[in-house]
Amino acid sequence: MELLLFAGIIALIFGVLSLFSREMLLYLGDALNRPIVSIDDKLKAIRIPLGLVLVVIAGWIISVAFSYPTLWYLHIIGIVILFFGLLYLFVPRWLDHLSRFLDQTMLSTDEILIGLRKAVGIVLMLAAIYIFYSVYLVGR
Repeated sequence: MELLLFAGIIALIFGVLSLFSREMLLYLGDALNRPIVSIDDKLKAIRIPLGLVLVVIAGWIISVAFSYPTLWYLHIIGIVILFFGLLYLFVPRWLDHLSRFLDQTMLSTDEILIGLRKAVGIVLMLAAIYIFYSVYLVGR
């Protein structure tokens, strides 16, 4: 019940914040959108062991898939893992290209939230009221 009450308080805080404070949402978005650590440098240092581990895992998954034909989707998962393992081993520059491509923001959720902030605020406040009412009914 305490967890439900905590969820209601969080929903109420973010609902009020979304409804009344556009600047605070922008500040929060800027603070949370900063990178914490660069994964590229860490992956480059261990690319060969990582590639070998991926190839071994892919081989194991594919062998399990051949043993159990009902698990047909394991073939697809194994092939995808094998593909990335071989890329890590033989084409290390793909990581740079993939990283640059994925760093580009295709769709900014911040802009969507700012545009719909009043609707999101109202929905969050209604959810908080419903959660508080549920806590009241359970605690009665």
